[in-house]
Amino acid sequence: MSDRSLQPPATAAVPRSVGLLAACFALVGLVAIADYLTGYEIRLAILYLVPIALATWKQGARAGILVAIAAVASWIVAFESSHPYAHPFYFYWEAAINGLSYGLMVLLLARLRTALERSDERFVTVLEGLDAAVAAEDAASGTLLYANRRWREGFGSAPPPLREAGETRDERTGRWYLVQPRPLRWIDGREALLRVWTDVTEVRRARELMQRHREAAHRTSRLVALGEFASAIAHELNQPLAAIATYNNACLRMLQSGPADGAASAELRGAMEKCRDQAKRAGAIIQRLREILRQPLPPRTEQDLNEVASAVVQLAEPEAHEAGVALRLLGGPGARVLADRLLLEQVALNLVRNAIEAVRGLPGERRQVNIETAIDADGRATLAVCDRGDGVAAEVEGRLFDAFVTTKAGGLGLGLSICRSVIEAHGGSIGYARDAATGGARFAFQLPAEAA
Repeated sequence: MSDRSLQPPATAAVPRSVGLLAACFALVGLVAIADYLTGYEIRLAILYLVPIALATWKQGARAGILVAIAAVASWIVAFESSHPYAHPFYFYWEAAINGLSYGLMVLLLARLRTALERSDERFVTVLEGLDAAVAAEDAASGTLLYANRRWREGFGSAPPPLREAGETRDERTGRWYLVQPRPLRWIDGREALLRVWTDVTEVRRARELMQRHREAAHRTSRLVALGEFASAIAHELNQPLAAIATYNNACLRMLQSGPADGAASAELRGAMEKCRDQAKRAGAIIQRLREILRQPLPPRTEQDLNEVASAVVQLAEPEAHEAGVALRLLGGPGARVLADRLLLEQVALNLVRNAIEAVRGLPGERRQVNIETAIDADGRATLAVCDRGDGVAAEVEGRLFDAFVTTKAGGLGLGLSICRSVIEAHGGSIGYARDAATGGARFAFQLPAEAA
């Protein structure tokens, strides 16, 4: 196995081939002389196979045939002069046997040589066609032993400064590569190191985009949670503040109706009036906060519910893989809705994460979550998340989507409340039901479908 770019020039190969052929002919002559000097007491004709095999293996069938003819001719000339046969036929018969034996050896070696060359060619052809850069280096000196086409095109004639395993950046081109080294033994027996450079630039970009998408979704989730939390606090504080104002009014009426010292009464009345005014002011501020938090949603665009579901599967896949949960996307007929893509994905992602959490500790066959899309009988687009868990406890079913209602230890109980707020702001509805087929939970939301 060798690369054309690393082979010696043809002009250097020609003298070597001629010299090798001459050496083979010289070996034939030496065998003939040795056969003659021993008086043919020892059958040395078999030694002719050495130069014949050497010429065939190194130079091919033609060179082997030439050396074989020279060997047969040497045997005929030397043997006929010293060993007469009872009949000439016997002599020529033995010469023919030798010639056929040598020819058979040439044929077998030539076919073996061709088979090995083709095997190398097939292997090199595969390596040349790879998109990954592949190179072999001497383990001791670092000398380049082989480099495929992708390596030569990407790095030129010199090894790039990429020695470590894992992902690394080529400073010359700005491309990212996954470097995978592996020790091996080279064809000449020396220790070598095979390195495979896989270009992962686009994969890294996609991963970074996905990470930014997750971070954006996380920020949105936190902002929406913060908004829902502030809205709930504003709602809870509005009532006691209204009570303070009521009590203050009552005190003022009591002070106005009963006898009291003039100076003290005026001072008390002034303080209570200030308290009432501050309570009204606090109520107005909180009411304004609720109005700000309930500002209109960002501009909505037409979205494909199947694409939203597919994006959510990609976002949730790492968490599902870590928990050993299988995610399945069962897309129905293409349904398009008018919505904010990021908020819609966040709702579906929250439902999927809840489902993963519900089946995390269950046996393997139950660790499965299905995401289904469909269009119901009323023409509304539906996205449902179904798991094979134990469902929701009956005592909290009716309050699942209320703020601060949770079945998780340490949970805030805002996730489903936020989901309901987002879906209702889009003109849809969300609900829970026990899955009839598996007995698990089925959370689904419906949105008005856009006309195709």
